[in-house]
Amino acid sequence: MTSIFHDIKSAFSRGNNALHQLIFINVVVFAVLIVVRTIMTLSGSGAIFGYLMTFLQLPSNLGLFAFRPWTLLTYFFTHLEFFHILFNLLNLYWFGMLIREYLGDKRLVNLYVLGGLAGGLFYLLTYNTIPYLELRADRSFMMGASGSVIAIMVAAATLL
Repeated sequence: MTSIFHDIKSAFSRGNNALHQLIFINVVVFAVLIVVRTIMTLSGSGAIFGYLMTFLQLPSNLGLFAFRPWTLLTYFFTHLEFFHILFNLLNLYWFGMLIREYLGDKRLVNLYVLGGLAGGLFYLLTYNTIPYLELRADRSFMMGASGSVIAIMVAAATLL
């Protein structure tokens, strides 16, 4: 058991490992959320889990966002569906390897974070300016690394 923790600690202390660290963070958050959701659902507290998720997901409602601004960062590490995280992380790995090879780890992390921020801001902008979406803004939340991953995919395609 200590070997696993030692491997994780050494993976985070090594340089040139940002891609694996991003993938690891996403997988750990996913695993923790699945375990918590399962425990809360089996104990009859599934509604409380839904409420707790509103503290991690990006709300489209600007009033709610004003009280939870950290969700602009937490939403792109939050996944609840297996195929959602699977395809996000596969694309992150494939295209992240290209970015890492040509631009380095620091730019990969910057691109991941800036892509997530841009995706979140675009989400907030669209849900609060397009009339059709404004009607749904009170009950709409966003989660997942798709904005970050798409930014990395576009950067790799542009670069190559």
